[in-house]
Amino acid sequence: MATPYITPAMLVNAPTGASWDIIPEPNSAPAAQEAELANVCWRATSYCDTYCNQVLRATADTEYLSGPGMPRCNVDPDTGAGVLQMRRWPVTEVLAIQVSPARSFPRVWTPADAGQWDIRHPLTYPGDSASATAPDGGWTIDVAPGVIGGRGAGRGSSRVQVCYVNGWPHTSLTAAAAAGAAVLEVDDVTGWAGASGFAYDGASTETVSVVSASAAAPLVLPAGAGTAQAGAGTITLSSPLAYGHEAGTVISALPADVILAAVWAAAGQALEAGIDAIAVQSVGGEHIASGGGGSSLFTEAELLLDAYRRIA
Repeated sequence: MATPYITPAMLVNAPTGASWDIIPEPNSAPAAQEAELANVCWRATSYCDTYCNQVLRATADTEYLSGPGMPRCNVDPDTGAGVLQMRRWPVTEVLAIQVSPARSFPRVWTPADAGQWDIRHPLTYPGDSASATAPDGGWTIDVAPGVIGGRGAGRGSSRVQVCYVNGWPHTSLTAAAAAGAAVLEVDDVTGWAGASGFAYDGASTETVSVVSASAAAPLVLPAGAGTAQAGAGTITLSSPLAYGHEAGTVISALPADVILAAVWAAAGQALEAGIDAIAVQSVGGEHIASGGGGSSLFTEAELLLDAYRRIA
């Protein structure tokens, strides 16, 4: 299973002022508290993704488009280049593009050669998304002339399969890592090759830069499009860890405001659930306490997430 955007340890250490030790109810056993905190973190993660109309963590996706002449699949009349608009963003890697005549059933896929596409608006600072405080990157893929349609091809004459990676890498350690380690075992390697992020571990938080990622069982892409490094596996760092970290430590390239939004969403749901004796300190200059503060916290979360929403 993947890792929520925040973990119980991150939530408890966040400056919310919430008394998390009284959930699910006062005097609960530590195991019950830990289990409910995990549920809170997962619900906060789901809230962020649902509000943004897309999964924010890095995922390997496959879309099918029809073109040219369709809303998301066109050919530039001046250059002849194909223009593909993906539903999720930011697109960080194109894994494969295949084209079939639209009238062919079953499909007869012809792969585009590597190098016959590029991302129109790649990340401004490739691999450094973790330090971003605003969204970056785009959703448009440009394809070499002749790949989609062709001379004299009619509207919707091609069916296009696009396999790509979108979003920000996010994972956690599945085994403890000692100081000086450079190969880490994690629960998801998707999007990590060439990316950087933070190992979130309190006073031992540190930056990590990843040079390669290897999945234990690479994802098999449909229609013979190849494989993708996605799922559990290992990531190799450009320089070894400065600190040791326990299993479960979050390693993430999610922008910091997304992680903060998850914290506010977690605190908001706790307040709306009517948990007694929880009080949350000032957010934006306003003191928020139980009995109505939850909606204010959700508002704060949504303000942080607005720029990351998929609107089409």
